[in-house]
Amino acid sequence: MTEKNKKYSLGKIVTLVLILLIPGLLHFYLRQTGQNIYQELPHLGSPNTDTTQVKPFQLINQDSEVVNFPERESITVVQFMHSDCQQFGDYMSLSMARVAKKFGEHPNVHLYSISLDSNDTPAVLKEMALHYGAAGTNWQFLTGSEEETSRIAQQEFWVDGFRTSQGNNRIIHSPFFILLDSKQRIRGYYEFFTKDEVDRLIGEMILLVTELSRENKVDL
Repeated sequence: MTEKNKKYSLGKIVTLVLILLIPGLLHFYLRQTGQNIYQELPHLGSPNTDTTQVKPFQLINQDSEVVNFPERESITVVQFMHSDCQQFGDYMSLSMARVAKKFGEHPNVHLYSISLDSNDTPAVLKEMALHYGAAGTNWQFLTGSEEETSRIAQQEFWVDGFRTSQGNNRIIHSPFFILLDSKQRIRGYYEFFTKDEVDRLIGEMILLVTELSRENKVDL
C-alpha cells in the first residue's frame, strides 16, 4: 500500500468514527442539559393580581355540546372572533388553522375559537369548522351569550372583546392568540397576522407540551 493510499484509508476511518461518535455525544449532552436549554415562559395576565389562572367557564360548541373549560389537563390556545368579522376574521382563522395543522390531533392540546356574537349559533360555527378543516380535530368553535363571552375575554384573558354601543354597533375583538399552560395560566400573547409570531406560538407550544410530558411521564 502506498503512502497516499495509507493516508486515504486513515482519513476514511477517522471520518467514519466521527460520524458514529458525534450523534452519541450530542444525544448525551442533550439528555444531561436539555432541561436548561429553554428559558421558562413568563406568567401573564392582570397587572392587579398575582394570579394569571383562567377560571372555569361553560360554553356551547359547534356540535351543540356543552364544553366545560378546562376539559382536562392540556396546553390551550384561545382566540376571540365572530363569523361576520370583515376586518381580519378570515385571516385570523386561517392562522389558527395553521396551528391546528400542527397540533389538531395532539392528545395534550386544545384549541378554541370563541365567538363574541350571539348570532353565531352552533350551526353557523359548524360551517366555520368545516370551512377551516377543524372537523375531527381538537379545534372547537364556542358560543354563548354576548355578556358571558365578553366577560370571559376581558376578565379572564385580559383582551378586548365586546360590542360597541355607539356608531355601527360592531364587535371589537383582540387580534391575539392566547397560550395557556396545563394549569390554565396565561403564558403568551401572539399576533395572528405576523408569520414570525405564529411561528413563535408554535415553538412555545412545543416547549409547554414537552414540559407537560415530563411532568406526567407521557409520550409527546
